[in-house]
Amino acid sequence: MAELLIIPAVLFGLIASLMELFFVHSDEGAGVHWLGHGLHAIPFCVIGAIVAMNVHWALGFLPESIGGNALLVHGLPILIGLFIAFKVKAAAAIIQGHGNVGEKLPHALAVGAVIAASPYIWGLIAPIMPAFLKAF
Repeated sequence: MAELLIIPAVLFGLIASLMELFFVHSDEGAGVHWLGHGLHAIPFCVIGAIVAMNVHWALGFLPESIGGNALLVHGLPILIGLFIAFKVKAAAAIIQGHGNVGEKLPHALAVGAVIAASPYIWGLIAPIMPAFLKAF
């Protein structure tokens, strides 16, 4: 059974959230809506990172013929990242007074890419991280 990663996933979600805050501020200007838009992305980014980084753990409950499928193992984090990118891009459209989607596509894709790549990045940096980050 794969290890459940919570602390590293929350950290990656917060990194993606900070990126979103910076991007939305630059894309939507100095109005008051950028902060609300950016802050409401935090739970989506954190939950997206938790799910993306724990795909191996979740697939461990399925039979090997399904859970060991490389397409699922590598495809689900990418789908989660694309979902987050779509959510980030679409969020500005629902803000009252916006007639279009205010976030630039490369910015939304960058936030989604951090979520999608988080399990792979963690695999590279985990050996050099302090033990308290790997405890849970």
